[in-house]
Amino acid sequence: MTVQRYHFHCVGGGGDAVFDLAGRWVPRLQALSPQADRVAAALMAAAPDTDWSDWLVDVHDARGRRALMRPFAEVRSRERSL
Repeated sequence: MTVQRYHFHCVGGGGDAVFDLAGRWVPRLQALSPQADRVAAALMAAAPDTDWSDWLVDVHDARGRRALMRPFAEVRSRERSL
């Protein structure tokens, strides 16, 4: 098992962004989606009155290569279905 550091940046359609400068250690690629969901959910919970519909989590590896993009809307709809 290879653990790698990934950065979970959150970006909005209007050019707003929250950058993950420290990154997070992730044990396998299958763990990226659940971690991205947790990042999005935490940001939405911190500012519940914000319109998050155009936001996404943009995940990059330590070399800057994109590994995943997860729209906040997917996270919100998944939370509502639970």
